Amino acid sequence: MPKRKYNDEYITFGFTDITVNKEVRPQCVICTTVLSNDALKPAKLERHLKTVHPNFSDRSREFFEGKKENFKKMKLGTSGTRFETSEKVLHTSYEISLLIAKSKKPHTIGETLIKPCLLKATEEILGKEAAKKIQNIPLSNNTVKSRIGNMSQDIEEQLICLIKKSPWFALQCDESTDVAQCCQLLIFVRFLSADNTIKEELLLSQVLETTSRGVDVMKIILDYFEKHKLMWENLAGFCTDGAPAMLGSRSGLATLVKQKNPTTLTTHCIIHRQALASKTLPKDLAFAMKISIQLVNAVKNSALNTRVFQKLCANMDAEYETLLFHTETRWLSKGNMLARLFELREELKVFLIDKGMNYLHEQLCEPKIEMQIAYLADIFGHLNHLNLQLQGYGNVKLEGSANIFVFEDKVRAFVCKINLWIDKTQMKNYSVFPTLRVLIDDEHYKCFTEDIQNNVLEHLRVLKEEFTRYFPEYGVVDTDVVKKLIRNPFTVEVNNVQEEMQDELIDLQNDSNLKSSFEYSTNLEEFWCKKAMGYPNIRQTALRFLIVFSTTYLCEQGFSSLLSIKNKQRNRLNPSDDMRLALSNSIVPRISQLVKEARPNKSH
Repeated sequence: MPKRKYNDEYITFGFTDITVNKEVRPQCVICTTVLSNDALKPAKLERHLKTVHPNFSDRSREFFEGKKENFKKMKLGTSGTRFETSEKVLHTSYEISLLIAKSKKPHTIGETLIKPCLLKATEEILGKEAAKKIQNIPLSNNTVKSRIGNMSQDIEEQLICLIKKSPWFALQCDESTDVAQCCQLLIFVRFLSADNTIKEELLLSQVLETTSRGVDVMKIILDYFEKHKLMWENLAGFCTDGAPAMLGSRSGLATLVKQKNPTTLTTHCIIHRQALASKTLPKDLAFAMKISIQLVNAVKNSALNTRVFQKLCANMDAEYETLLFHTETRWLSKGNMLARLFELREELKVFLIDKGMNYLHEQLCEPKIEMQIAYLADIFGHLNHLNLQLQGYGNVKLEGSANIFVFEDKVRAFVCKINLWIDKTQMKNYSVFPTLRVLIDDEHYKCFTEDIQNNVLEHLRVLKEEFTRYFPEYGVVDTDVVKKLIRNPFTVEVNNVQEEMQDELIDLQNDSNLKSSFEYSTNLEEFWCKKAMGYPNIRQTALRFLIVFSTTYLCEQGFSSLLSIKNKQRNRLNPSDDMRLALSNSIVPRISQLVKEARPNKSH
């Protein structure tokens, strides 16, 4: 379609011409509005004049010529807008967009809430003149989306550069279905940053359009590695949740990764294994668990029952007023549900009598079941504590030390505790089960202590067997020379390590300053990343193990954020850019650089 040309006679309708993207367009000399090239027709120009500026529709050509002369003196942007977007305004727009993404809020909140709040506050405190400056901050839905996209791309570019500079990097991978039934893949990366600390960042967030098999995920990873020129040789570890698609011996993702780099250490998430090991219950305790769930459902499956129970708890001065649901996919929910149920058992007995739920009331009043629920609350409390210790990022106590050695020690220590608990229970010492011990000491429950002792011993033995089955590598202290070297390089026999590291190890073991640093260092990561830089061969070996993921906790945390970002009201959103900004914890977007590179905002 041929482009229309401007005619000098169009000034009689109040229009001059402007070139935008090598295309001539009409521009109103009154309101500076730029129309499309297709509007270069007398009828369309006249319609704009009469509908938008009816007060000027009968003015002479000389009037519009004068407007045109004044128009030339204005400071206009290359898009024809009245003002160029200033650097400060652009910078502010980026900063607010970043806050919107970090808070996981809809993009429209900038225009519907944040900007009106800013205008109101500025006008009240600083006056109307200052509020006019705030008015220029672009925060429309499309603008915020564009800013978030630019910042996400900038973070990704920085991340790729850091990964390429790192001697090793490791991945954790998981997929889940979002609110729109899309299969969302998350991949996090662990690498050595420029400041010699180990960092964790979101590498990739992408939708699996059809199936979620290992080959489908592998294709996405292959394409990403090829696009950004990441080296498979530098992949030290790959951690998954243990599903067949991930760990299958033939077409599982871990197997396909091994084909690209046989030296990659593939691991099954420790937290998932711990959750699986915790599931098996002996017959009597399984029945007590079933009754516990039925008791909770009796209250929670009805809004009326929930309100009645809440009022009952308030009247009886209970510490809590609600019971908690138990969900298999939520790791800590079982322990929390049992603990709350036991706390409110007396209130629950009153509620069941009032509602005529005789069977459940009889079961709850049964001393043996009451003692079993008490034990389950205690043991799942211990399992929850272990679970929290394995969660790494987000756990303040584990910051900078969420490596395979720390988690290995935690699991091995828990198995040792089970052995101790078995010995104590055999001697009728229930000090590690405080909730159960209260009932044991009560005369009313005395005749059931032998049965509960057998239940506890049976479960602890089963628990020990399950942990041994799911964590075979943690059954004994590791005899691997390399791992011993990483744990304590000053106690390893030089003759036991590889020849290329022997001379370096002798120098290291005789470095008194380094030995002192090791003794007073807070964790292994700090020592090997920052202190041992003078011993590159041994340090490289240590970093290869320390950088490996042991859990997929970051993925699980990411899916929780996805629920907030892509909800029922935003189910058509592509959340990749928002996810990167919301989950980035060590890389910040270079907003000043983005502002300098930005062209004037054409949407305003």
